[in-house]
Amino acid sequence: MGKLALAKSGASRRNAASRKRKAKASETGASAFQDLVTFFKSPIGERLIVLEIFIFTVMTLMVFILYRKELKKREELQVAMDMIRTVVVETDPIYEDKDDLEILAAAQNISEEMQYFANLNDQLQKEIGSWTDAQKNCEQEGARLISVETREEQYFINKQVERHQKFFWIGVFKDKGKKWSWLSGMEAAVHYWNYYEPNYEANHDCVAVSYDCYYGKCWMAFECDLQIHYICKKVPNDTWL
Repeated sequence: MGKLALAKSGASRRNAASRKRKAKASETGASAFQDLVTFFKSPIGERLIVLEIFIFTVMTLMVFILYRKELKKREELQVAMDMIRTVVVETDPIYEDKDDLEILAAAQNISEEMQYFANLNDQLQKEIGSWTDAQKNCEQEGARLISVETREEQYFINKQVERHQKFFWIGVFKDKGKKWSWLSGMEAAVHYWNYYEPNYEANHDCVAVSYDCYYGKCWMAFECDLQIHYICKKVPNDTWL
């Protein structure tokens, strides 16, 4: 009985000690929470809360701005890609169903080809001559007065002519049937006549590109004997208009 009583007494003391520790811990936790509440109610605590809210707001705003910028960048890239695709497909419809990488590769090839023709024209371009002399001089170089196959090519020529601030003969003339035709004999169905052109003055039967254009339309009819500059184009014979 003595041992049993001692055991119960020991257990009772341990339980009492455990309850005291729990009570103390509870008091400590409550005290810490109360201290925290008191701190946040203090001027320093209030400033800290305001600062944290401000930092959170700024970070949220920055994330939103970066997100909008990324969206705008993607939209601009898509617009640029759509423009490139339009130019490439207009140049050659075979690229209509190609993906973006193939379109970019095609655009690079077209750009290099245009640069090649630009360099070639610089080599073949002479000083001045009548339309007939210009054609003969081009033929001596294995070329012809330039023909225009696409709107992009015409706009490219316009820019070069504008840069030189001169008039340049191209390969369009009025044939015996009084129709405007290319040197190949094909009618110039697609044309880029300047304002009030073609004029109906006598003997204005040959076409030049003007540096002063009307909305990208630069063709003008002149007398074929006029001495001006000219542009030659050298491509395989079976590709001439």
